Amino acid sequence: MNVIPFPRPAASPEQAPIAFAIGARVDLRVGALASGVVRPRGETDEAFAYSNLARLLRCARMAWRERGAYGQLSLAIPHDIQSSLEAEFLSEAATEAGCTRPTFGFELDERQLVATGGALAQELRARGWSVALRADAACPLPFGARARALYSELVIDVPETPDPFLAVDDDRTPLGRRILAAKGAGMVITAACVRTAMVAKTLAIAGVDRGGGPFAEAGLR
Repeated sequence: MNVIPFPRPAASPEQAPIAFAIGARVDLRVGALASGVVRPRGETDEAFAYSNLARLLRCARMAWRERGAYGQLSLAIPHDIQSSLEAEFLSEAATEAGCTRPTFGFELDERQLVATGGALAQELRARGWSVALRADAACPLPFGARARALYSELVIDVPETPDPFLAVDDDRTPLGRRILAAKGAGMVITAACVRTAMVAKTLAIAGVDRGGGPFAEAGLR
């Protein structure tokens, strides 16, 4: 009698390790934790498979709560995959993970939105999710009433040593004009990376609400 052993089942994809990072963002005026941004690690295509993404978001949400944080979380969509994603896919993965609309949103890349027409942002907003705009340095997106209605937050890159007069009324630089427009629209303005307390103070004077990077993480240790 021939005995044919059954192959051992491969490890379930759901048991594969999930790699992600949560970047803290603090209120620049008081230093308190205000929000966080989730960034998948590893292969982008693998992380954005439906089951993997739902599990990643569930783990991120649990890690955020274990940290004692209750501010909003956002998923940063990588620019190289943004144009291939659909709002329904992202919405269903977030819902599957237990994310709720008042406490979760998506961060989209501005240049990719310009290239694709902005449908992804519109459809996510139509489903009730908040959408943050990760600004391009050249500020190519017209920042009129339509854009202001779509985005709840503007995430900007700031100079290592920002001008103390950044975003005053007579500032005509693209970044200065963008900050002024966002302030006028009542949007939350976030500096993606703030390195020192001095820079944080300067940005707060200029009207920037939140900051991430070394300054945020140092204040939470």
